[in-house]
Amino acid sequence: MPPLVETWQYGDPGRPYVPEPPQHAAHQAYDAKELLYGGAAGGGKTEFLIAAAVFLALRIPGSASIIFRRTFPDLKRTIIPRMLAKIPKTVATYHHTDHTWTFKNGSTIELAYLRKETDVLNYQGAEYQLIIFDELTQFTEFQFDYMATRARAAGAVLALMQAAGVSSRIIGTTNPGGPGHHWVKARFVDPAPWGATFTVPPTKDQPKPRTRRFIPAKLADNPHMDPSYEDTLDAIPDPDLRRALRDGDWDVLQGVRFKQWRRALHVVDAGMIDLPLVDYPRIVAVDWGIDAPWCALWMGLLPDGLVYVYRELYQAGLTSEEQCRAILAAEAEGERAEGRPLPLIMDPAMWARQHTSGSEKPLDPDTPPPGSVAATYRRFFGPSMRKANNSRIDGWAAIDELLRVRRDGLPRLLVSELCPNLIRTLPALPRSTKRPEDVDTDAEDHAPDALRYGVMELAGGGKRRVTTTVTRRAAPPVTGSLASTAF
Repeated sequence: MPPLVETWQYGDPGRPYVPEPPQHAAHQAYDAKELLYGGAAGGGKTEFLIAAAVFLALRIPGSASIIFRRTFPDLKRTIIPRMLAKIPKTVATYHHTDHTWTFKNGSTIELAYLRKETDVLNYQGAEYQLIIFDELTQFTEFQFDYMATRARAAGAVLALMQAAGVSSRIIGTTNPGGPGHHWVKARFVDPAPWGATFTVPPTKDQPKPRTRRFIPAKLADNPHMDPSYEDTLDAIPDPDLRRALRDGDWDVLQGVRFKQWRRALHVVDAGMIDLPLVDYPRIVAVDWGIDAPWCALWMGLLPDGLVYVYRELYQAGLTSEEQCRAILAAEAEGERAEGRPLPLIMDPAMWARQHTSGSEKPLDPDTPPPGSVAATYRRFFGPSMRKANNSRIDGWAAIDELLRVRRDGLPRLLVSELCPNLIRTLPALPRSTKRPEDVDTDAEDHAPDALRYGVMELAGGGKRRVTTTVTRRAAPPVTGSLASTAF
């Protein structure tokens, strides 16, 4: 990883740019070919993007960077005046006709806009070592993907970059909201824990996907912001817009079923909660799917009525046997033991017969009929499996109750960061237009359905509460300890 020059000696000599920790991480993130830096308004995004471009220009002679806004007036209001104030003429010259900075060492920084979808075609054959989209949610994914193909280097510039340990990359900065909110969130925010570099699975259209990373920015990360600006954000009357701009909340969507979801409250770091194997009831909640994704969620019930979702499997195209083997392979040693089963709470649709059979219908409703998916599961897991309570309205209401923040300032549903598809799809679930208490069943509801099955079982809404035969040791309230650690 390349060393970071901590200050850029340009602009106001009394206050050179010194990156705050999130900006520092973003400057260093050359392992991510696509980087998103953003979140709350006032988080220092513009300072970061200008510094990133200037840093490359100064460090790699002859390099070329480009900064995009959606319209020229956007550039004129934000980027251009800041760069004019910060870059002295002894370092670089700004050409007003083509809006390009030319540095003494031959590097350039272009300022451009993409008002129309097809404006990217003006850059066919272009080559940049750094491409920056300011306010990325104002652009389309096509524009981003097309320009990403222009991020490359060759010849002497490539040799200098390799020697310096840096590489060509594309950066986006933005707040939540805007026309491109959904694609930006799906591309950067949802797939992996924040701050982690990740690669999406290859596809036929993209056999070698680029590495990506999202680094959140908060107002508190910018010590140079006017203190009264926080009051300005607090005064925004629209609660969703206030959450988006003040808190950098990506889960603010109009018409969603679970508006009380807050990633900062309901998602915890992996390993933050200790869940002993024998102390608390556990289950695996399963939502069936073949062409659509199949989902399994591991959940535990802790003191204070806290439901903790700590593991997730989510995949389409698996056979029943492959699903069973995947569940067993995902579990820790000793998690499922003889005399201490880990019950499976399963989608009732898994009891449907898959072919005709002369066998009579079993008297026990949890005994699967021959030929059913549940019958395959029974071969692997024995009798420690049963139908979930499929009451949709009661199940969603139970989740509502667990999401609600109590007097201690904490909810009673926590989700590990290792469950990215539940984290992605639960807050995005739209309400049913015909039955507002329900969700739109055409939406991606596989992980939320599995959560609903598990909550109905663990939180008292199921036909039978999960019980355990082990002696439970006295334990302090889990939410109390979280509060003491400033969760």
